[in-house]
Amino acid sequence: MKSKPMGALLGVLALVAIIAIAPQAFAANAQVTISKGASATNGTCSATSCFDPNVVNVNVGDTVTWTNADTVGHTATSGKPSDNQTGTVWDSSLIKAGSTFTSPPFTTAGTYNYFCMVHPWMTAQVIVGTGSTTSSQTTPLGNNTTGMNATGNSTMSGNQTVPEFGPIASLVLVIAIISVIAFTAKTRGLPKL
Repeated sequence: MKSKPMGALLGVLALVAIIAIAPQAFAANAQVTISKGASATNGTCSATSCFDPNVVNVNVGDTVTWTNADTVGHTATSGKPSDNQTGTVWDSSLIKAGSTFTSPPFTTAGTYNYFCMVHPWMTAQVIVGTGSTTSSQTTPLGNNTTGMNATGNSTMSGNQTVPEFGPIASLVLVIAIISVIAFTAKTRGLPKL
């Protein structure tokens, strides 16, 4: 007789675990490339010559992965070169040529400036909101090291984001829920309404 309450408890715990984990399975990962030759731009970054894209829009819970396609090391460090908040949200440390860094999930909506500590003229933004994950094209940055001049929006070209588990996550979730219901029904009986 004690196995019925234990089975029900395990079923409820499994359901709670599934519900807690499921939103993370649908989080997106936006891709940003540190462009080849970015270190040689000498303060004249355009919309794609340093961080490509240099403005990326993501949802709360999403992450961003930076891939260094340049031949020298770079960083992706939150903040601006001139503020005292540098690296307080994330700091990649040195990303070697050919390596990547993934941010922690963004938990709060807002605009996050970031830059390369090695080449401080390389600035960009992550905008965290509730819309779809897209990139914003911007006007050339020139020698601007304190912000962006965002003037228009377009979808990412070649850097599409995909949920981490894709359509498999929903299938796994459905199977898990059906398994919990079947296990509970077998060990405890169907609840009477």
